[in-house]
Amino acid sequence: MKKIILLCFAIISLLVFGCESGNDLGKFVEAPSPVKPPQALIDRGGFTYGYMKVPELHNKPHGKAIELAVAVFKSQADSATREPLILITGGPGLSDMDSFLPELFGDLGTLFLNNRDIVIVELRGLKYSKPNLFCPELDSTQMALLDKNLTPEETVDLYLDALKRAYNRFERNGVDLSAFNDYEIASDIVYVMDHLGYEKFSVFGSSFGTLVVQHLLLNHSGHMVSAVLNAVVNMDSCFYNMHTNSIKTLDAIFEKCENDEKLNQAYPDLKNRFLALLKRLNEHPDTLMVKNPADGKMYKLLLNGSKLSVWIFTRMYWDTQIPLTLHKILSGDYSEIINDPGMLFPLPDFSYGLSLSIITSEFSTFKDENIPVNGEYADFVKGCGTLVFTPYFINKVKKVWKVNDLSRIKKTLDSDVPVLMLSGELDHVCPPADAVALSKKFKNAYVYVFPGVAHSPIDAGMCGIMMMKEFIDNPAEAPDASCVKEFHTRFLLPE
Repeated sequence: MKKIILLCFAIISLLVFGCESGNDLGKFVEAPSPVKPPQALIDRGGFTYGYMKVPELHNKPHGKAIELAVAVFKSQADSATREPLILITGGPGLSDMDSFLPELFGDLGTLFLNNRDIVIVELRGLKYSKPNLFCPELDSTQMALLDKNLTPEETVDLYLDALKRAYNRFERNGVDLSAFNDYEIASDIVYVMDHLGYEKFSVFGSSFGTLVVQHLLLNHSGHMVSAVLNAVVNMDSCFYNMHTNSIKTLDAIFEKCENDEKLNQAYPDLKNRFLALLKRLNEHPDTLMVKNPADGKMYKLLLNGSKLSVWIFTRMYWDTQIPLTLHKILSGDYSEIINDPGMLFPLPDFSYGLSLSIITSEFSTFKDENIPVNGEYADFVKGCGTLVFTPYFINKVKKVWKVNDLSRIKKTLDSDVPVLMLSGELDHVCPPADAVALSKKFKNAYVYVFPGVAHSPIDAGMCGIMMMKEFIDNPAEAPDASCVKEFHTRFLLPE
């Protein structure tokens, strides 16, 4: 009877706290793809989707395991002539599968699969991996606040309450949130590639994905043939300076408008009018009806200065015409917000739990006095601070989202792996200077700044894509960057 009781307890523990490592650790088990591949790809055996169990903690290989979703694209050639390529998207919290599968099923796949395999690993904590770290508690709170006019402090307090509930739920379910960080993620990638039979590989990372690439270079450079960093996040500085960088970018835009005769005439005193609008909306919000892209329903939005700050901050990731955008809003034209509310609604299928675990474990050493909340941009900074990945918010949530502090682990990047770095001139989160500073840590780095581009040069057309393709095919040489000269910074005038 005692043995039966112990066996039952073991089974219950397995169901509640996750799977223990076993003989199937590292085994790739096929499963239906969440995005249907083209029939031609299936017919030629060019695509496989499935799951692989990996250690939750790689320094405890016989402990608890988690499952990662993995997609493998085989080269269109009879045999691959180049090392495989790993693709990692941004966030941290966006699904790699949702980001890359549709693209690789089309023209992008035709371009990159001509001579190599491509592997997509759904990073631990993301949508299709098990467990995912979704936080519906946060999403429902954000929806409930759409028609409320609260201060940033009040908003953050409610978000912290929601995240505390999410944190407690993960703990009850046996999820070790301290295991979800870039160190383990980098080890996951090497582990998966090794068990797929790939000793060496190239890697592409975009935005947050560039942090993962840096951790691969830091601890696993022997496996890497080349690396491409798009929208470069410098692990030493970018996150800490996020608010300051966004202010500097806005100041540069406002200064350009002031010093150009035509722009000054079209957008007079743009900075002061924008800051005054934030203050006015915080006191007397405007009411809009906006559609939630996730469910197609219309919702009442009380647009105060904090919510406008969130919208502008996230809009700056891709909008290179901020003067025109602000001009419309200052004129009472809210059509761009109505048509594209962005992060005023919860991000669908976004793994906030992974995002918070990574950021709070690796970037927790700044203090309130390092955040510019008392200057002329105070309303903007505090408004943006209701976004859960900003320093203003993280400095408060780290008291709720308690994970192991990894910020003091020595990070000395000194790699001879060839690295291509693409940065946007108007990147308000991670400016080009961050990429240039990071490049000095590599012996073979090529840095290119795209004029008039915001956060992601790869998304600005074929120029960056072709430079990436040329580089990973021949990382010993700089790619042809002549197409970068076709980019320029030019602010449009109102029609």
